[in-house]
Amino acid sequence: MLTIILIVYKTDKKKLRNILSKIEKKYPIIIVDNSENYDFTKFRVSKKTKIIRSKNIGNGAGINLALKKCKTNYALCPDIDTHFKKDFIKKFFKFSLKNKNFSIMIPNHGNIKSKKNLIEKYDGEGSIMLFNKKKLKKIGFFDEKFFLYFEEIDLFKRCKKNNLKVYYATKFKIKHHRASSISIDLNKINNLRAWHYMWSMFYFYKKNYGFFKGIKKIYILFIKDFIMMIFSLLLMNKNIFNYRFNRLYGTISSVLGFKSFKRP
Repeated sequence: MLTIILIVYKTDKKKLRNILSKIEKKYPIIIVDNSENYDFTKFRVSKKTKIIRSKNIGNGAGINLALKKCKTNYALCPDIDTHFKKDFIKKFFKFSLKNKNFSIMIPNHGNIKSKKNLIEKYDGEGSIMLFNKKKLKKIGFFDEKFFLYFEEIDLFKRCKKNNLKVYYATKFKIKHHRASSISIDLNKINNLRAWHYMWSMFYFYKKNYGFFKGIKKIYILFIKDFIMMIFSLLLMNKNIFNYRFNRLYGTISSVLGFKSFKRP
């Protein structure tokens, strides 16, 4: 059996309503509400739906929380800003059971063309992920130090190190409208994402390749962000200044070993 996991944080109600409409009633649903007090009263949710209220612990930690409460071995976690056909879940899950050695199965969200139905050793992003809990217990789930960005890439890398299969199913196409699920001020969310993207990038490379490899990866970006910040200051462009400042702030915080502390 399969459980559907949804992580919400001040989520756009239309997008959540749309994704709930694509889930058949036979599937148990676990919704982790990272905003603590999201209003579900106007949503039609099945009796098999469990809502977990949580402080804003991040996407990976939210999925971890749901996986620990999940009573089925298989769990599918779609981002709220993904779009797929009504029969997608049923067909995707049926296809995955023909390849039971997988630890994570990911559909085609980038229109990758391949003659193969499955691409092995995938290491990109995962907007929809199907988890095999028995396989993943060997290494644990997401590193909860990541609040936003790179958490799935880190998990895929750990799978690879431990000979766990991560597959990309090319024939199952979905659409992912990145960073469009949260209904709060656009500039604020862009600045928050800028901070976390740079924090997570350095942490990922430091964790997996060492401190100096991390520095090598981000130093050109750091210089570019610094120049652009000064340039935007001269032009008195507040939005660009704040964006570049947050990228620099996230980079410096990660290099100095600070936790991923910035929150909405």
